[in-house]
Formats: sequence, C-alpha cells, structure tokens
Amino acid sequence: HHTTSTRWSVLSERIQGLLLEATAVGVGMEEYCMDMSTLEGAAMRAVREKMMRTDWKEEWDAGRTMFPYGEEMSTDPLEAQMIRALAAMRRPRRILEIGMFTGYGAAAMLEGCPSARVVSLEIDPFLKGWVEECLAAADAGGGGDTAARLDIVTGPALETMQELPSSDKFDLVFVDANKSEYRRYIEILLERDLLADRAQIIADNTLYCGMPYTDPLLDSQPARRAFGDHIRDFNKWVKDHPRLQQVILPMRDGVSIIMYNPSL
Repeated sequence: HHTTSTRWSVLSERIQGLLLEATAVGVGMEEYCMDMSTLEGAAMRAVREKMMRTDWKEEWDAGRTMFPYGEEMSTDPLEAQMIRALAAMRRPRRILEIGMFTGYGAAAMLEGCPSARVVSLEIDPFLKGWVEECLAAADAGGGGDTAARLDIVTGPALETMQELPSSDKFDLVFVDANKSEYRRYIEILLERDLLADRAQIIADNTLYCGMPYTDPLLDSQPARRAFGDHIRDFNKWVKDHPRLQQVILPMRDGVSIIMYNPSL
C-alpha cells in the first residue's frame, strides 16, 4: 500500500505541475498579448471606460435596459483590436454590425477605417443613446468623427435587415447577436444581395463555450446547449456553402472570418 500511495502521490504532483504550467502559459499569453497590443484608439477607450463605469444592474433594476447586461458581454479588447486591424487592411466603404451592445466593436471598425460608415443593428433603444452620447463626447475631446459616421438602427435584427436598401452594399459585416440566428442573418444578406463582391464577414463566438465540438455530457452550462448546437450547425452550413469560405480562429470564444465570393 505504501508503494501504491507513493506512486499516486508522485503522479498527482506531476499532474498538478502540468496544470499549473498550462494555466501560467494560457493566462500569461493573454496578458502578454494585451500588454503588447496598441491598437485601442481614443473612441474605443472611451467606450470601454464608460462601460466599466456603468452600473448595469442599476440600469436593469430601473427598467431602462431590455436585458440584464454586464461588461463581459462586450467584444473582447484583444479581439476588438484584431477587428480594427482587419478593417484597416480591408478599407471598407460600408460596414454592417449585427448586434452592437456598447459599440466597442463599432468603434474599432470606425477607427480602423476613417473613411468608412457603419450601420449598427441593435435591439435595445437604451444602448443607442448610450453609444451615441459616448462617441460624441469622445469626438469632442479628441477631434474625431466616429459618431457622425455611425448610424444605429434599433429593433430585432431579423426585421431591420429586411429594411436595409439593397442598393447600398456592405464590404464588411460583423456578427455578434443572437447565436441561434447567425445562419439566418447570413441568408438574408445573400437573399437581399446586401454584400459587395468579396465582402468579408466576421462572426463572433463561433466556438461557443466549446459546445460545437464537445459532448453534451461535459456541459458546465447545459442551459446554453441550444445556442452551441445552433453555432455548430452554422459553422457547418458556412463550410458547405458554395459562395462562402471561412477560417475559424481559436481566439477567446472563437472568431470566424468568412469570405463572400459570388464567382465560386
């Protein structure tokens, strides 16, 4: 028994050491990437700082918001900087954002391409005023024009997308709204011919809590499984679509970069 207990004790220490090392590497990598990244501009910073100052529980309790929010629902700071870089490289003329929340992603794209106009679809009217006020103040303090280049349309995205003029096509689309509706968002873009040739679509949360590729028995949040299943189906649908190509990146909760090519 002594030999067996010693062997298991040594094994346990080895496992513990490996877990500690994995944690240090994973957490350290995230912190290092943030420390070394410098693409958060004045408008982005203003949104992030106001978001952290806002008492979201108080807003919800007072009945001012449609849903109970928290800063964890915003686009991740590192991901937002990547989106800003993509916008800078793509140089889009018109951008569509499906699901805005506090506008951190919108600010990233506006700063990434100073000539672009962004149309943000957001279901909650409270957030429209919140974002417009924040960007206007940031622009006044730094001489920017992000607020003037942002058009926020309120209402359910599946409805407001039907009202967008098909004559004004989008070069870049950022999707971060209801996970069960991702496929329908893209279907509407295609059906209504809202995408410019070779438009780029960025979809957030496409690895949703690991659920698209893990067994339901491993779920720590089983109530979210339906969203995970919808995301898994969406990823497969995009992969099989004849006019779409994608790469899924393991950044945070998963980010897909989807290319639209009507000539495929």
